[in-house]
Amino acid sequence: MSEQQSRQGWIIGIIVVVVVAAAAYWLWTGEEKKKEVPATGVIQEPQTAPESEALAEPESQEPAQPPAEPVIEEEPGTEPPPPLNESDKAAYDELMTLAPDGALSRWLVSDEVVRKWVAAANAASRGDLIHKHRPLKTIRGPIKVTGSSTEGYQLSTDNYRRYDQPVRLFALVNTDTAIKMYQYWYPRLAQAYSELGIRNKSFHQVVIGAIDNVLAAPEVEGPIQLIRPSVYYKFADPKLEKLPGVQKLMIRMGPDNAARVKEKLKEIREKLEEMPVQEQPQ
Repeated sequence: MSEQQSRQGWIIGIIVVVVVAAAAYWLWTGEEKKKEVPATGVIQEPQTAPESEALAEPESQEPAQPPAEPVIEEEPGTEPPPPLNESDKAAYDELMTLAPDGALSRWLVSDEVVRKWVAAANAASRGDLIHKHRPLKTIRGPIKVTGSSTEGYQLSTDNYRRYDQPVRLFALVNTDTAIKMYQYWYPRLAQAYSELGIRNKSFHQVVIGAIDNVLAAPEVEGPIQLIRPSVYYKFADPKLEKLPGVQKLMIRMGPDNAARVKEKLKEIREKLEEMPVQEQPQ
């Protein structure tokens, strides 16, 4: 398993993506990966293929039929959400209401709010962690391991506590409030998703897919063994090392935190499934 500071905030991403997009990170990221060789005891991710700097990277996919979209029930007298290019302040302020005392101000990025959450949710639906255009700030502090090259490495249980606060905030979010927020903002979420050029599924399906990827993470008890074949640490178990990035993250946050996240996501997913959808005209 390899890990870097730029992914340490992914859990927050899943959390708010699930809330804003009525789904999952998640749970994603912070500072860019440092160039120097990491010291023993800190896990960093190897550099992956660079992502496009554009938030909307077209993908040419033609569907057999238009995807179903959720039915948005507007309350009488409710103003529609502001235009996408003017939505940052309103979206940011509304997200802030999901936790008391401005607790989310430590994590949220205030620019291109809707587009960044959509990009992150789309990545999570594929099991990936987003590296650029992140909607969240980082979790501070290095990822810690124990052991040595002679006796073997293990992921330190001290690492789990780094995720305690965001997981606690996520568990306290009122699900009904989050779903209403998702419904209100869905026209802008769908608009931002359309900019990606994906035509074979709706953003609603993407959100549910992101949740399903997180829920599919295996439960790993006991010490988590690591290896260091070169500069970076990896899971010693090849099956764990081959898991998608979002599922590796669930393992890295520890079994207790992972269980709390899954419990909340199941609750949110149930509400999403209850939302009526309508087929788009062909």
